[in-house]
Parts: sequence; structure tokens; C-alpha cells
Amino acid sequence: MFNLLIFVLIAITLVLLSIFFDGLMRLYKEEKETEKNNVRDGMEGYLDRTFGIGPVKIFKTIFDADGNVRYLVYLPQYEWFKSPTYKWYEVYATNNGFQHTEIER
Repeated sequence: MFNLLIFVLIAITLVLLSIFFDGLMRLYKEEKETEKNNVRDGMEGYLDRTFGIGPVKIFKTIFDADGNVRYLVYLPQYEWFKSPTYKWYEVYATNNGFQHTEIER
């Protein structure tokens, strides 16, 4: 009788754990979807529209002589079993929005 009680308790525990983990995974997927659907403004929004969400990293913020803000960003490119190569861009504001230029090494 005691063995049957232990078996039933283990079965109930496993079912409850599966329901709990299913709920956690559903919340995680919803959070990732809402993160993708966020529309960012300004320079971050320009980078998202130009290079896609996430791969571009801001390396440095630069102020030029006129007081304008320029950003130095890099885009890693991965190849199979090789260290990533980086493309560097300078992103700056213009009257019509933002523009970028690739920096040659």
C-alpha cells in the first residue's frame, strides 16, 4: 500500500512539473516575441532596420568638432570553425536621418 502511495505521489509530481515547465517555456517564447516586435527610435532603430536586430554592437561614441554625435559600430561575421571577422562602420546623423559609412582598415 505504501509503495502505491509513493508511486501516485511521484506521478502527480511529474505531471505538475511538466505543467510548470510548459508554462515557463510559453512565457519565454512570448517574451522573445515581444522583444522582436519592439520598435526602437533613433540610432538603435536605424541599426535594426539596416543590419537586423542584434548583430551590430556599438563600440564607441565620438563627438566631432561641431558637437555632433557619431557612433563607431562593428558587425561580426562568423565562418565555420574560424574566429569572426569584423566590419566596422561609422554611423552619424544627417538632416534626413542617419547614414553609415564602412571604415577601411
